[in-house]
Amino acid sequence: MASNSSTISPLILDQKEDQELLRQIYLTNMRQRFKSEINRLTKGGMQKLIGNKPYVKEMSFIFTYIYAWHWLRHNLNDRYRDQLLDAFKAPERRFLMQLLLKSKNTNEFIDGYIDHWIGSDGDGPKQKRELFFLLSVFENNKQKLTEELVNIWEGLNLFSRTYKIAYADIAREEKDRYGDMLSEKDLERLDLVDQLQDPKPNSGIDKSSFEKAGIIPAMGCPQTCRHCMFVWRPLKPKDPEPEKVFNLVNKITTNVLFTGGDLTKHMSSFYESIKAMRNVTTFAILLNGDFANDMQTTQKLFYELEAAIDQRPSDWPEANVLLQISFDDFHQEVILDKNGNLRERIPVKKVANIVECAPTYYPKVQLALLHKQTSLNFSMDIFNKGVFARLANSLGDRGHQIKILSTAPSSREKVNPLTGEKGSLIKDIHFVLVKYPEVPIFLTSSTVDSYGRAAEMEEGEVVKEYELLNEVLKGKAIKENFDIDLMFWFNGWVTLFNAVHICLGDHYKDGINKILSRQRKDPLIHALNKFDIKLMELYSEIRSDIEEKINSASGPHQFFHSITEESEVRLHMTKRLISLREKNS
Repeated sequence: MASNSSTISPLILDQKEDQELLRQIYLTNMRQRFKSEINRLTKGGMQKLIGNKPYVKEMSFIFTYIYAWHWLRHNLNDRYRDQLLDAFKAPERRFLMQLLLKSKNTNEFIDGYIDHWIGSDGDGPKQKRELFFLLSVFENNKQKLTEELVNIWEGLNLFSRTYKIAYADIAREEKDRYGDMLSEKDLERLDLVDQLQDPKPNSGIDKSSFEKAGIIPAMGCPQTCRHCMFVWRPLKPKDPEPEKVFNLVNKITTNVLFTGGDLTKHMSSFYESIKAMRNVTTFAILLNGDFANDMQTTQKLFYELEAAIDQRPSDWPEANVLLQISFDDFHQEVILDKNGNLRERIPVKKVANIVECAPTYYPKVQLALLHKQTSLNFSMDIFNKGVFARLANSLGDRGHQIKILSTAPSSREKVNPLTGEKGSLIKDIHFVLVKYPEVPIFLTSSTVDSYGRAAEMEEGEVVKEYELLNEVLKGKAIKENFDIDLMFWFNGWVTLFNAVHICLGDHYKDGINKILSRQRKDPLIHALNKFDIKLMELYSEIRSDIEEKINSASGPHQFFHSITEESEVRLHMTKRLISLREKNS
């Protein structure tokens, strides 16, 4: 028997000797974020924020730098502000950098900005002419202009919450959302679904019923990555019965994904599933990589994965493990710890341990790195900058060299979040370590939707799906769909791959036949599956914020997720879809 890997505990590596390197990475990332925000706002973003106010064009520049003053204090420790701004040395901007550093509040920044242009010689640049125009509107009364600008700024309600408070608010919303699952209204909705005629009442259950199924032992991760969609984690099941889950899932698919945050503490359940599910031949599991404290610990986990595969009976189909490791500029972000030292959230060295170890256990264990799309994906910068370059350097220090075998673009062009230009991006990378040329390692990237903490991220940080959302809202057919394959929780819930807030029942109580029948009959999830814009109309029948939902959406998946988050709305949509179907039949 493989030993229980739940004893593996991530360690915070001592990175005190790496402070200078980490400082460079930290400042490079923060400068890029800062510059991206300034560029976005000066190219029309600030005018859009200010809205339909008089003289918005003339006010947008000064408001951009008021925003910058607050951004620096919202995102950056004061010891690094001057180092960040030191890179912006253009003479015409030097006074702005000084104001950003030395102003104590918004009023002081505005006063300093006005005084600078009043005291300057000549006609000056466009910004000076705009400032003097604004002064003329306020009868050259500097105090009145400052008061008006402060009032407008405060009305924008930007940077009104610290990240800590914002994340706490998001956590409360998520807690309420989970608490709403299988509530009275959800049960009423499922009762309506149960009364519908099953389109395939005699459907048998076999291993080809679903392309894949998910298993969620529990939701949890000790990390607090800024792009994570999950903030509040549902309570762990009190009396889980994993054997029942394995038996159930074994009947309907050959491909399983274990997920739910980071599952390092649930490896024993994963090993047992490999030895319990005969029909499943691909066992995928998602980990954050923080377990790989050193090579010995890393090898221990790989050994146990291989041992679980080897313990399957010889007359069972061959199986393999797909070990998925989160690896991107957010999991590996350089942050300040509580002592004021810089550290990587999850050190690249840990991922290097995994990459170095993986070839020994191939093909029984296949490694895939899961990456998030940023502006780097639009060029060869993805290899030369950012987290992939850091991985190559870490492996290089150990005598390894990465060889890129192939790359694959996304199926359609996307918009670069830094430039605003549309283009092809690198989605998938196929590489090897030169020492192991026959052992492929994959990196595949995906977008970040604005759920959870990601809702607090800046526009330029990740690739968004605005264009795809617009296509959907116009009623155009797209190749993507809303994934309604099933995820089975140890606590009994059965939810959807793209919507863990939509529950089709309790598999312990309801049984697999009823759950699968609901999945075939439920008009709401099938409307979601094809991004049916009829749901927008149904949502608007009982809610008045559809425009706000559209404007805050980062893509079609996030939008349709957002309009189905309340059990009352789900019930209403289901009733209306049923009545519309009856009316048209």
